[in-house]
Amino acid sequence: MTLRSHVRHLHHGRGYPRAVALAVALTIGGASGCSDSVAPVPGSVAGITIDSAAGPITRSVTVRMDQPAPVAVTYGAAGTPVLTLLADSASIEHRLTLPRLRAERSYRVQASVPGGLTAPLDAAFATGALPPELAEIEFTVTGTPSLPVALVEVVGAPRTGGLLIVEEGVIVGAMPVTNGALFGMTRRENGHIVLLDPELGLVVRRLDGTLAHRLPQPGPDAPAGYGRIHHDVTATPRNTILFIANETEPVDGVPVVGEALWEWNPEAGTVVRRWSAFDHLDFAPGQGARSNAGNWLHGNGISFGPRGNVLMSLRNIDQVISIAPDFSRVEWRLGGVGGTLALPDGDRFWGQHYVTEPSPNRVLVYDNGFERPGGAYTRAIEYAIDAGRGTATRIWQYRHAPDITASLVGSTQRLPTGNTVVLFGMLAGQNGSTGPIAAVEVTPSGAVAWRLTFGPQLTRVYRLTPVGSLAGEVPGQFRTP
Repeated sequence: MTLRSHVRHLHHGRGYPRAVALAVALTIGGASGCSDSVAPVPGSVAGITIDSAAGPITRSVTVRMDQPAPVAVTYGAAGTPVLTLLADSASIEHRLTLPRLRAERSYRVQASVPGGLTAPLDAAFATGALPPELAEIEFTVTGTPSLPVALVEVVGAPRTGGLLIVEEGVIVGAMPVTNGALFGMTRRENGHIVLLDPELGLVVRRLDGTLAHRLPQPGPDAPAGYGRIHHDVTATPRNTILFIANETEPVDGVPVVGEALWEWNPEAGTVVRRWSAFDHLDFAPGQGARSNAGNWLHGNGISFGPRGNVLMSLRNIDQVISIAPDFSRVEWRLGGVGGTLALPDGDRFWGQHYVTEPSPNRVLVYDNGFERPGGAYTRAIEYAIDAGRGTATRIWQYRHAPDITASLVGSTQRLPTGNTVVLFGMLAGQNGSTGPIAAVEVTPSGAVAWRLTFGPQLTRVYRLTPVGSLAGEVPGQFRTP
């Protein structure tokens, strides 16, 4: 079975317009039949089986056909969006995990052959209650987001942690990690979710929570080479996985802990070192105010730019760097000690987390403002980079009104609509933060279009990633038999 996933991959949502077009075609075909010039697709649905073993809000559907054919599965409950998944291979049996289910709801599910003339087959199921540690989490929502689903990476909470999937202020999915602290998540083209588990390493899970692949933390069962995996992981343009790991080298007889970038191919089982800070940066002159031999740079964010270059945030030296697509050199260094781009003092960032390049030579930084001279506040700030002239010019920023200070964690991401989502990820009182933990989607002019505020059950949220779908599901409607 081939599932047409059309996954919204991280920030940019590749493939979504085509998925919408498929859903529209499916709806039209189901409502009015096929035109005279298009032969109907043969086959019909013989049976539907619902599997509830994976948890209270996880359901997998097995659809049996009377002959090999594609299938469309539509599902919804009162007060929830009606969604459609399309499996476009001609198979005798299809198994699909239904994303974005809500707790304690009675769902209708309908399976049909897209473009066929046979009547759809209906079934029903009920979801269970969320576990108490998830049910108690409070959300307040105002406005409407550009993308309906938020992937929330929870670092700190007294009773839970890991990935929360939230829609309309409701938890519609969760994937825990072993000690509750999730410092990095990404998605692959097939919709699988990669979690940076502090104890297990990189864990690749299917949407039903089952394990697809794992790269362990260093230890007796780990391949030799890479150090402790920490603070961020991202999918590459080749659908492999790039991650940050510690690397230790002697400098003047003292062991110094720096950073390296490694690429993991889960299918091939290979792990290759692509870049090392010791090959491109100098420890002695390259220390920031928070640097020490045990934590020189504190890499805490990586992402790919439009050219295939890698953006990397180095918090301990208040600097962002761009690494060439072939990892052969550092193209430029923005901010901090040894910066190669001229930057006015008022436009510097301090203790930053996360960086992206939403369009060529436009760099968006989440500026925590930690230890900012003159007073702390947190903002999103965007620069125009001119590497030839050696300059970085501020072209946009967003500061919450009133100011919010989030000393650690947090993120900012540009959406396809041109709006920007900014996550202030620290509860009041945490490391001098003012709180609250809140995500806001703002227009280019700074107007707030959507706001998600978290209750005190969460103390730190590492990142929030908006997405349009989890498995290629699109808005749908039930067919009339």
